[in-house]
Amino acid sequence: MGKRKHEDEPTSQRQQKKKQAKIKRLRKLNPDECGPEDVQWQDIVDLLGKETIDSEIAAGTEFDSPFEDSEEAEVQVLSLCASGKGLALSPESKGKKWALLVPFAFPGETVRVRVYRTNRMHSSCDLLEVVTPNLEYRDESAVKCKYSEHMLPYERQLRIKRDVVVKAYTTFSKLDASEVPEYNYRTKITPHFQLSKKDDVNLVNIGFNNVAGPGVVDIEVCSECPIATTSINQELGLSRQKVHDNISTYHIPLPLSSAMSEADIEDARNTKIAVTHNQASVRERVGDTFFEFNGGSFFQNNNSILETLTNYIKDAIFPPGIVEKPTHLIDTYCGAGLFGITLAEHFEKISGVELSADSIMYAKRNARVNKIPSTKISFQAGDATDIFAKVKDFPSERTAIIIDPPRKVVTFLPQTVAYVSCNVHSQARDIGKLLSKTKLPGMEKRYVLESLRGFDLFPQTSHVESVAILRLVDAKS
Repeated sequence: MGKRKHEDEPTSQRQQKKKQAKIKRLRKLNPDECGPEDVQWQDIVDLLGKETIDSEIAAGTEFDSPFEDSEEAEVQVLSLCASGKGLALSPESKGKKWALLVPFAFPGETVRVRVYRTNRMHSSCDLLEVVTPNLEYRDESAVKCKYSEHMLPYERQLRIKRDVVVKAYTTFSKLDASEVPEYNYRTKITPHFQLSKKDDVNLVNIGFNNVAGPGVVDIEVCSECPIATTSINQELGLSRQKVHDNISTYHIPLPLSSAMSEADIEDARNTKIAVTHNQASVRERVGDTFFEFNGGSFFQNNNSILETLTNYIKDAIFPPGIVEKPTHLIDTYCGAGLFGITLAEHFEKISGVELSADSIMYAKRNARVNKIPSTKISFQAGDATDIFAKVKDFPSERTAIIIDPPRKVVTFLPQTVAYVSCNVHSQARDIGKLLSKTKLPGMEKRYVLESLRGFDLFPQTSHVESVAILRLVDAKS
């Protein structure tokens, strides 16, 4: 009877071949530009130095970790990634500069970690112990959830997020430096559930994605999510139990959206309820404006800051002393009409476009509810890249546009661009390219980055929303 291929090979040789095959595969992979892995790679380059990395890549040793699998080490955290993870450097005794990614660790701390995965010039680690805490970052009394570690003082969070915005533009925009000018807030959360590998319905994790690795962290029925609104938390335990009791047949996703009471508008101003079906209608109020949208569709889920955000955009479009005020507004990827409707009173005509026909239906309904005539505001389903073909009657020199990203702005040249983005790194890249295009010879107008502001729509997380305002000026100015 013949032997299978590799049967006589020692186990160590087979493991080495598997490792080399994996490295060969990883070498061919390039992270998406400005995606999470690319942003993390730039942080690693900053830590280790480009010269060190170039040397390792040239030698073909960029995947040769100085750590064994599951090895434990005591290291000092030197900086934070944009993702919020700590970055530590391998001890000198290892003889090779290597980055370690450590969740829930802060600059200046000495921590004990266990290596569990290796990639190009870095390893991911579990945090085992904080040997020496940095009390400027770590306030254990602020931890409100045993499943996460929201211990950063809020003022420190804001400073970190500001640094993320600044670094994003320094790294990705390629612009000259002279050109770059708290809790219970979340109204939508999406719990997940995960069966065990044995598909045992009694062994199911119901909760949220594990920040330190794959899988779902099981959240107890009695637990509350400290960043979710009260009405969300009141429903969370009940929804979790419902999934657990019906796991063998359950197939409906569980976005929990805080909605206005449907009794009447007066009661809705002060009453919040939780919606647990992703096809249910949800109502929200932003200032004096009311919105209704599908529970499974996108709507900014920190209602408490939306009025501030929309007011900032309005004030940025109409700064003090502006002579030629925009009269027309284009809202791309408009969703249920948040920006177009809240800013409607400041424009003569507004046009919104959105890929989702369902969202457009709600946007039209919201305009009617807020008593904005269809002669003033219109919404249409379609690709935002074709929006300028649909607003040929809009005078570009008197038009403001809210967009993400500004791919075809150069062909239309609106007077003002408000670029709202949840990815400040791709925003920096896009704006750098846009400003460069309008500097080309023969261009009579060019854009300048007039203002840049980060908004903390998601406190206690690493995410930061960024709003950039671009203004069209004479090329010679």
